[in-house]
Amino acid sequence: MTIFSRIKIIKMKKLCIILLGLTLSLSFNNAISQVKNSKSITVAINGNCGMCKKTIDKSGTEGKISMVNWDIDSKQAEITFDTTKTSKEAILKKIAQAGYDNQEFRAPDDVYENLHECCKYDRDHRISGDAKSTHVDHEKMDHSRTQDKQHINKEAKDFDPVFNAYIDLKDALVQSNAKKASASASQLSTTIQKVDMNSLEEAEHTTWMKVKGSLEKIANQIVQEDQLENQRAHFMNLSNQMYDLGKVANTEIELYWVFCPMANDNQGAYWLSRENAVKNPYYGNKMMSCGEVKEKI
Repeated sequence: MTIFSRIKIIKMKKLCIILLGLTLSLSFNNAISQVKNSKSITVAINGNCGMCKKTIDKSGTEGKISMVNWDIDSKQAEITFDTTKTSKEAILKKIAQAGYDNQEFRAPDDVYENLHECCKYDRDHRISGDAKSTHVDHEKMDHSRTQDKQHINKEAKDFDPVFNAYIDLKDALVQSNAKKASASASQLSTTIQKVDMNSLEEAEHTTWMKVKGSLEKIANQIVQEDQLENQRAHFMNLSNQMYDLGKVANTEIELYWVFCPMANDNQGAYWLSRENAVKNPYYGNKMMSCGEVKEKI
């Protein structure tokens, strides 16, 4: 290969990199334009490589609610979000839960240790930004882990409205009342939005970040349905998400995990109940007692 051919190849590679950068930039700018009531900030986030960028961007990005674009060289992320639906703190907390220290939150040690070797940034290196604010937030996080029993019981009520709204929805389906089920699902959607994520324990927060979007989406689907069978089909998926939450939530509500083998075209389906008795939300009076309690949560 001649030297001129090599130069030509190098120039072509550089051109491809430039075009790729422009494409990604246009794509990001287009996504930002979809975010309403938007506010943009720049935040320091630790990380090393392209794999880190993928995780950071993905963990902080949520549909038309928030967009994150982390730069490998500067270790800075451009974050644009809908101020009526989320906050800087909520986004950075999700990024920390994915394993990446930032200006506001320190990632859980076990999550950091599970990062790929190339992604394990130097945790001793202080990231740029408001160091005082970072220090205060770390103190808050440490304090939350050492709360006394009385304070934990107080925080335990955070998820009670969510479980109560879910139980109201379940009872409406037991009664085969589609209109009441829609109203209960609407209340459930409201209670989901009111949960204060900053008050949650680490395990609660991790699970809540995984299920919150699905819970709200399914609840809204039930609100929009006027056919009882369609509501019940959505309720199956909702119950599985609520079970995951119930396993980690600090709540004073006693919950039972109940199974009906006949539901879902004989494939079976579960639901949560406040009582150790079977009242079937999938069949109502047609087969009220079909099912069995599988677990007390």
